[in-house]
Amino acid sequence: MPRGARPGRPGAGASSLVIFAVSVGLSFQQPATVRVGRVEAVYWQGDEAAATALAEFADRAGPWPGMPALDSAPIRLIVTRSAERFDSVTRGRLPSWSGGAAFPRSNTVVIMLAGDPFGTLAHELAHLALHRAAARLPLWFAEGYAARAAQEWGRLDALGLNWALMTGDIPSFGRLNAELRSGPTHARAAYALATAAVLFLERLGRERGLGPLIANAGATGSFERAVRRTHLVTLDQLEAMWHRDIRARYGWLRIFTSFALFWSVTAVVVGVVWARRRRRDRDRKALLDEGWVIPPEEPQNPA
Repeated sequence: MPRGARPGRPGAGASSLVIFAVSVGLSFQQPATVRVGRVEAVYWQGDEAAATALAEFADRAGPWPGMPALDSAPIRLIVTRSAERFDSVTRGRLPSWSGGAAFPRSNTVVIMLAGDPFGTLAHELAHLALHRAAARLPLWFAEGYAARAAQEWGRLDALGLNWALMTGDIPSFGRLNAELRSGPTHARAAYALATAAVLFLERLGRERGLGPLIANAGATGSFERAVRRTHLVTLDQLEAMWHRDIRARYGWLRIFTSFALFWSVTAVVVGVVWARRRRRDRDRKALLDEGWVIPPEEPQNPA
């Protein structure tokens, strides 16, 4: 996955490292700042225009799905251009394919100017907003919500090529958390599945969407209790319901692969039969020609 992808949220303790890295400067070049509304953007030489545009975007971002308008808290936005500086600011705690990070305790977002930085920023801002509404949430829900809030519909394209869905091996919520932290190939499919899971929960909430679930998660401090209170099912039952929804929506993949496998096998069988038949006909023809001598024709004399 390229640098423009969205990573999982790093531990909140990393926020102090980010602030320290910015305060001392990196590569012997001091950063500068620009303020737009409630957003203070930190940038390095040559990136003032990009930092200002991103700060303006962050200042007017929201509202977020399923959440009421929140008080406008100050946001620190750190904008980097090089992968080396991004890794230095985040202290190398993110995957190599990451292009953004959210630190909820300090309300800080780090963005690298690669891929789609505005889309990445929307994703990370959604993390900040969600953490303020409900701090204790599973990783799969947090990442799926951020993708839903940022309208990253392209993530769902990965479901169309997901071998796990073709074979019926849909991961559990627990396994989904682990795959979100894995390499880019597994993480890409995991982000798609997490997004699909949150969209399923939004449909389950009908006209109220994700609002009651997020509110109950914030009130109880437990996602599992929030699921029970909101949808009157256990987390295991919810997982089974989601698996059925995934199969119903993407079951055509299994049908397609079954037909594709059938015709592939048929083509191989026909090819083998044709090759054997051709070889057998060639051998018969060779036997018929054996021992036969065609006498030379005498020219016909005109009458």
